[in-house]
Amino acid sequence: MLVNRILKHEKKSLAYQIIYRVMKKIQQKTETNPLSVLRQAIRGVSLDIAIILYCPW
Repeated sequence: MLVNRILKHEKKSLAYQIIYRVMKKIQQKTETNPLSVLRQAIRGVSLDIAIILYCPW
């Protein structure tokens, strides 16, 4: 799913390379599992988007 979001002009291999590099950098900087960091980031953003979408004003 993440690859499809990055994918432009049918360049799936480039999208995989980008994701791999990002995951490697996350692991080096945080010294934790990059997937858990990514999950936490997506949850944080999705919560903000949900609040904006359902805000009555």
